[in-house]
Amino acid sequence: MAENKDNLNKDAVENTDTQNDALNSFLERETSVELNKKDDSKKGKKLSKNAKWFIIAGVAIVLIAAIIVLLVTLPQKDEKSEIDPGTPITLTVDEKGEHQANVVLNDKGKLDNNSYGTLIEYTPSDIAKIDVENTSGTFTVLAETPVTVNEETGKEETDATIYTLVGFEDIELQAGGPDTIANDVARINFDSVADPVGDKSADFGFDNPRATVKTTFTDKTTSTVIVGNEAPSQMGTYIQFGNSDVVYIVPNDAVDGLLFSVLDLVTIAINDAATTTDNAEFESLTLKGEAYGTTIELRPNEDVAIDTTYKMIAPKKMFISETEAANITGGIRGLSGKEVVCVNPSSAQLSQYGLATPYAQLSAVYPDTTVNLRVSKPKDDMVYIIADSNIIYTIGTQSVMWIYTNVDKLVPDMVIDPNFDSLSQIEVTDESGTYVIDVTTTTESVDTTDGTQEQVNSTTATYNGKKLDSDNFYVFYQNICAMQNAGKATENGSGTPVLTIRLSYSTGRATDTINIYPTGNTKYIAELNGNTQSLVYKSYCTKFSQCVQDLIMGKTVGSF
Repeated sequence: MAENKDNLNKDAVENTDTQNDALNSFLERETSVELNKKDDSKKGKKLSKNAKWFIIAGVAIVLIAAIIVLLVTLPQKDEKSEIDPGTPITLTVDEKGEHQANVVLNDKGKLDNNSYGTLIEYTPSDIAKIDVENTSGTFTVLAETPVTVNEETGKEETDATIYTLVGFEDIELQAGGPDTIANDVARINFDSVADPVGDKSADFGFDNPRATVKTTFTDKTTSTVIVGNEAPSQMGTYIQFGNSDVVYIVPNDAVDGLLFSVLDLVTIAINDAATTTDNAEFESLTLKGEAYGTTIELRPNEDVAIDTTYKMIAPKKMFISETEAANITGGIRGLSGKEVVCVNPSSAQLSQYGLATPYAQLSAVYPDTTVNLRVSKPKDDMVYIIADSNIIYTIGTQSVMWIYTNVDKLVPDMVIDPNFDSLSQIEVTDESGTYVIDVTTTTESVDTTDGTQEQVNSTTATYNGKKLDSDNFYVFYQNICAMQNAGKATENGSGTPVLTIRLSYSTGRATDTINIYPTGNTKYIAELNGNTQSLVYKSYCTKFSQCVQDLIMGKTVGSF
């Protein structure tokens, strides 16, 4: 072999000499030509610039050719010698059916090649059971991969693996959690060997391992992985495999699932969202607890004469704020916690998390389900929350804004919001007198451009038999709806109202009467049907009285 190498080198040198001789010969010829041209120049002739560049290019070409020949004739490296075969290792299954792995050492008890390797290679669908013991406790995950037969091809096909947490069969698991564990134990690759004999296993954390995981495969074999400390400088994590003392280094994310606790596997979905619009609105809702001071009961508003979604039936009867209603309804279904803190809590744990006597408690009945939620007192914009699943979560208060509501906040944004098409009469009394406006709404079918029919309402308003301008009347109606809630009234109205509005309806709803009483300041007391509702601005009363006069006199009615 050495002789062949010497011959190759000798050939390379000889080829190089040959090329050098050719180069020298070329240069000598060019020099001779140059000298001859110089002699010619003495006769008055000059060498052209193109000729000079031609000489330089020729020299460069010869040099490049010589280099190429030299590179081609030099001995080439053996490409096979650059392939890293990995750490020599033997994989076996012992008489108990457990997978084992041992590195192959040389006569000196050392590794000839400390590199990568594979300790076991399965797929998650080959797993039947995973027993985990780590610093968070112990748990068992059962795995089942259904097999179906394709009707067209007749071939067996595997479906997605189903995981079950033993002892928590009725609890939904976090998507991807069990898969992470299964992927970590099905195939184990290592980056290097930290210690081929494990003499100092305590230094690697195996005297108190972070996890010991036994996997049972569908072929009845098993494997054991022991997880030690993290290696320094972010090199990875130390593990041992089977019964061997060999210490391997694997990437940190290759064993992260083996450090999961039961709580990491439980879903953070507290409850489901409504699947249809028919199930999105509650039929009844009850709020109670320290947060409210009294029990609050809400129902959907079914009175078509009032354009309000919900109403309160306890502790008093009133329509409620649309804004506050949205805050409540948006925090009931489709909730997800930040993290799981306890599963199947004891009485002591319920007290520990402030849920034995909840700060706020909600019960909402929907067409398809009933939602029960209990919440602790807020702290740092977080609360503990528990539902019927008997799992305690943490959740941000912005997700359950109903814990901040109360009777005062539920007072509607406007004193009243009547439906325009339902009105039959509006009676207004102020210091100038009483004005009665009759309202008639008719419905007719109108053909549409797509060939169908739609119902169109037409409203007519009259005062003393005289028809009022329809645009002016609609603005007048909107000004009634614009009677804004300007704060909580701390006392009842007394004396003679400065403004009274009576609304009658064609739907059969009883007449609503709004009385506004003066207070001696810029806000007056508004009373609806004999119940104090809220405060309204004094300026509203002044503008509304002018609005009535403009309407009956045929003047343009200004919008509030």
